[in-house]
Amino acid sequence: MFDRWTHNRWVRNRYTRRVAHWVRRLVALLFGPDGAQAAVGAPPGAALTGGVPAMPTWLRDEMTQLAALEPELLPPGTGVDRYAFYSIPINTAPGEVYARLTDEIGEQPYSHVLLVPWLKQGGADRGILYYARAIAEHTPSARILVLSTENSPSPWASRLPPQATLVDFGHHAASLEFALQVSVMVRVLVQLRAPMVHVVNSRVGWETILRHGLALTQHSRLFASIFCDDYDLRMNPVGYARDYLRYCYPYLSTVICDNSRYPQIWSRELGVPASLFTVVPFPYDGELPRLPSTALSAADPDRVLWAGRLDRQKRPDLLAAIAARLPDVHFDVYGAQVMSGASVQDLGALRSLPNVTLHGEFQRLEAVARPGHFAYLHTTAWEGTPTILFDAAAARLPICAPAVGGIVDFLPAQDLIDVPDDIDAFVQQLEQLRASATLRDQRVQRQLESLVRNRQWGSFTGNLQHLEGYLAPQDRSDAERAVDNA
Repeated sequence: MFDRWTHNRWVRNRYTRRVAHWVRRLVALLFGPDGAQAAVGAPPGAALTGGVPAMPTWLRDEMTQLAALEPELLPPGTGVDRYAFYSIPINTAPGEVYARLTDEIGEQPYSHVLLVPWLKQGGADRGILYYARAIAEHTPSARILVLSTENSPSPWASRLPPQATLVDFGHHAASLEFALQVSVMVRVLVQLRAPMVHVVNSRVGWETILRHGLALTQHSRLFASIFCDDYDLRMNPVGYARDYLRYCYPYLSTVICDNSRYPQIWSRELGVPASLFTVVPFPYDGELPRLPSTALSAADPDRVLWAGRLDRQKRPDLLAAIAARLPDVHFDVYGAQVMSGASVQDLGALRSLPNVTLHGEFQRLEAVARPGHFAYLHTTAWEGTPTILFDAAAARLPICAPAVGGIVDFLPAQDLIDVPDDIDAFVQQLEQLRASATLRDQRVQRQLESLVRNRQWGSFTGNLQHLEGYLAPQDRSDAERAVDNA
């Protein structure tokens, strides 16, 4: 009788199963293994390996009788030992991770939560810092929680405003499989009830919205930032927009994009409403030169500056081909090497060229620009809006770049390369810039005018202020929740 009330196989309700589990443990502690066996109907001395009870006598008898009707229950030559005891598996690891996270997050409420992969050198990471700074400046009393979801260092965490706290979710949850990381994240967000949650390039964050977006929208406004598609080796578009946007957009207040081109692409190809997107151009965060201004280059410059991540997107193969065509021009190449596989050959080609110097990582482009540089070369296969172009413009370097992604929002069409892998066009434009100081000055003037006109900090914060509930947190009304639940 005791077994009928406590055995996991017979107790169906999940709450009573939990009670039954602790009852069985209590009986074993009080009466020992034999006492526990007697309680479940097993004879004293029956094996109870690892706390697993033997099959109770009444069940043995029932199965023997039923086997006369259904022989497959006990085929000839077998006994009841062919059946294994089943206990509801209990995995405490997610709860332990959640406990560590709540200890680090603390008990005070947060007004804003940013879900990011990490904070390190990169254009999207600069954008994350801009979002946090804008919130802190607009609402000095804001409490911002930044959850980094990848198990990777965040060297730029020190650049966050004082109101922001970074918690390394990825480190705490590294031992969990991805689905359990998502389960822990949704528990954290539901318990926090932050009025604003913003996902920026975090797969855990996107998956959380996909699986539990309706629950999250009961107390939080959900925002997301997507800047561009990525592309696989066959140049098929991949990335967060392709994986999640069609399924998650009903839960999102808006999708913030730094350029005007990709919202048009996603609306056309994915069928999501164009009204979902809000274009918020990133600002330049340094000191602007005075207008009018001239190019940085000296009287007879013979060097080109290239800076960025050395990965497949930035086309180091194209850079090597251009440098090989201009042997009397020296190319100063700055950036971290994140190449792998066959793409390592592109780095080998760069290293083999006598007119190329690989300098490694850098902090600010303005600090490595020199009067000997007559141009900043930007090679890329796809882009959102690369913020490094703002740095090049502020450094008074003429920019030689393709008409890709959000670059067309910043630079005039007359200064761009129409086809992103047109080596001849790149070489021709660089030769023209080297030969003509007037051409360099005119291009720098156009770049600075665009920087002053479209990339001011006040314009950026003004665009964010138009997003309801972003800078100043607002609790969701009952009417808004009703719309989401409909």
